[in-house]
Amino acid sequence: MRLIISGDSHGSAMFGVLEGFPAGFRIDLDRISWDLKRRRSGYGRGRRMRMEADEFEIASGVWKGYTTGAPITVVVKNRAGNPIKEVRSVPRPGHVDYAGWRKYGLPDLNIYVERSSARWTVAFVAVGSLLKQFLETLDVVVYSYVLSIGKITMDENPNLSIDELIKLRDNSPVFCPNERTSDEMVKHIDEAMRRGDTLGGSFKVIAHNIPPGLGGYSNIFEKLDSRIGAVFMAIPSVKGVFIGREDVSIPGREYHDPFFLKDGEIRRKSNNAGGIEGGLTNGEDVEVTVYLKPIPTLGDPLDSVDLSTMEERKAPYVRSDVTVVPSASVVGEMALSLVLAEAVIRRYGEDEYEKILSSVENDKKGRRWKNFDWD
Repeated sequence: MRLIISGDSHGSAMFGVLEGFPAGFRIDLDRISWDLKRRRSGYGRGRRMRMEADEFEIASGVWKGYTTGAPITVVVKNRAGNPIKEVRSVPRPGHVDYAGWRKYGLPDLNIYVERSSARWTVAFVAVGSLLKQFLETLDVVVYSYVLSIGKITMDENPNLSIDELIKLRDNSPVFCPNERTSDEMVKHIDEAMRRGDTLGGSFKVIAHNIPPGLGGYSNIFEKLDSRIGAVFMAIPSVKGVFIGREDVSIPGREYHDPFFLKDGEIRRKSNNAGGIEGGLTNGEDVEVTVYLKPIPTLGDPLDSVDLSTMEERKAPYVRSDVTVVPSASVVGEMALSLVLAEAVIRRYGEDEYEKILSSVENDKKGRRWKNFDWD
């Protein structure tokens, strides 16, 4: 399976093309619209999100609601134009402006923003929502929530069920399933806005009920954690990805997850590995924690240099967010859905959805030990 994203941030539309998805899967368009709305919302977003409706169409690969096995093309229209009309020659620290100019040499920094802007994630979410639906029909639930924004961090409550956590998250303006922490995050964002500053943070993405054995180790880049790192690090502002328990200061006896039998099934007493061992899923929840830097466009600009005159200037303010952590958590769900759906299709086949469903059900019955006549 292969995903290609194209389009300019302020062009007519963003495009997502998904190749290698099986035929016969029915798509829920309302679910895609809901996930696009979630990405567009989140406290701290900028003015552009009030301009965009994120209306989409599926231009190919679907017939009367069902996938056909042909490449699926999703088109999401852009409404907002570029607010900067003149040639821009002053780069913003933390953005692609200067590095892009050094590589390509085109004398207008507006050009580089068109491709590096996070606007491309709208097509990514549209396609990822389809893949998340696909996983749900295999009883796999992918969800996310915000852990921290700036200096405000949530104390996690391990006693919440998935349904309870998601309900609390969806009632929070910052997608944090803790009401007190959510209120503190909103105040922190307001303070940063008044200062003309921006905030980073972190979120967690979890895939529940994943079958063991997805991924591989014959090729080092086939490892599931390798794929997770590659896809998540492509999300704008992401600077770090951690799988499983982050406290690596504890000894191995405390860190690794012991086996035990429950009703004849092999289970784990903990999930510090985050559901992945040796590049393969081990049957426990896949848990990924993601860290984002603050947005580089500041209301109170940093120092810069005019590349056309080589004189010191203040960096320009271009329409921007205060924080994108909540909406990025939605993008993170799609990133994990892409990696896992790709692994499922690679293992169980890519032609027909019903055959994949049947193969997954058969695999749930478990694997028996075989005795080989080893030489």
